[in-house]
Amino acid sequence: MRHYLLLFILLITLVSCADDDRQSAYIPDFPKPGDSSRTMGALRALTRAINQSSPASAYAKRAVILLAMGRVNDALEDIDEAISRNDDVGSYYLTRAQILRALQQPDKAMVNAQRAEILGIDTPELYTLQSDLLQQQNQLDKAQLYVAKALQMAPYDGEAYFFRGLLAAKLGDTTQALAFYQNSLRLKPRYLDTYNQLAAIYRSLGDPVSALTYNGQALRYFPNNPRLYYGRGLIYHVSGRLDSAMACYQQTLKVQPNYYQANFQMGLINQKYRNYYVALANYQRVQQLRPQFPRIDTYIGFCHEQMGQYELAIAAYTKATTQNSTDQQAAAGLWRSQRRQYSQNSLLLPNTPEEPLNSTPSRTTLDTSRVRVLTIKPKAPASSGTGDSLRRTIKPIE
Repeated sequence: MRHYLLLFILLITLVSCADDDRQSAYIPDFPKPGDSSRTMGALRALTRAINQSSPASAYAKRAVILLAMGRVNDALEDIDEAISRNDDVGSYYLTRAQILRALQQPDKAMVNAQRAEILGIDTPELYTLQSDLLQQQNQLDKAQLYVAKALQMAPYDGEAYFFRGLLAAKLGDTTQALAFYQNSLRLKPRYLDTYNQLAAIYRSLGDPVSALTYNGQALRYFPNNPRLYYGRGLIYHVSGRLDSAMACYQQTLKVQPNYYQANFQMGLINQKYRNYYVALANYQRVQQLRPQFPRIDTYIGFCHEQMGQYELAIAAYTKATTQNSTDQQAAAGLWRSQRRQYSQNSLLLPNTPEEPLNSTPSRTTLDTSRVRVLTIKPKAPASSGTGDSLRRTIKPIE
């Protein structure tokens, strides 16, 4: 969450809603970032104001606080209520755009950002937001225009430099991206996304030392952030330090037990170590948390197959191929599992994956009507000096 932008948004809200705030209910100022006691006090005061007279500005201010606390869905409910009570305040639409971006709904967020601009919001925060939304929609040229406008208005805005770096990275200019990210950190040293992007770039460049350095700096500011532990795990993972990666993924799950990506990476490591039972548990947890995770049934099927649980493997592979007919690994796994299962049942097996399996075994018999059976005559025993005890008589087949 971009906590520090929210202060400016709220100040606009206070100015825009002066008439609304003249009601009898007390509406507190926005607390300073990091002041948790004042944050909770402001939240309680706003809730009392809403219960007394329900002013639109109280809903809008509470939405900003809830967004900063990470309660995004609650924040959306509040800002929707504020707009339903007063639909001509540009700052309300800016807040809703911020919330919708956090909910990964860039199209809806852009509609609200444009509405805020029409209603007179002319701030670097709005233009930075629009730049971010445009780059998510791959409208990179327009995104560059908006972020340049934001920097023209606020040349020391660390977040704007972050988005310039993001655009440069998307355009393939890694050198420029690193320079912009460095500027972003200099101006805004507690901006989490910048550390993550720097670590990701150095990881992709094969420089785990620099990647770990930026990740470690971020952890000093955000020691309980699961994304940072997960990112650290990825750095170790791609550099082959699997035990260290596993420890970071486990720490991720301690901080946030439903972080399904960490479970998946742990499954990959356990699978590499042939700990198929543990890997299966990791993959099943991913499926529980994220049923639509790409190709998760293929990974589950592979673990069952390696443990000899062919019926379960067939079920998982069948589900995978039904959902994605182009999954060649699942198709191959299905064929292997069927062969092994039917071989255990002594069934006639196909020679290729395309041939159907026979459901009943058949026995090849000799057609004596077309074969002439001859009596095999024994050869004469070779003479030797070893004595009669080694001489054997070979009787003909009756």
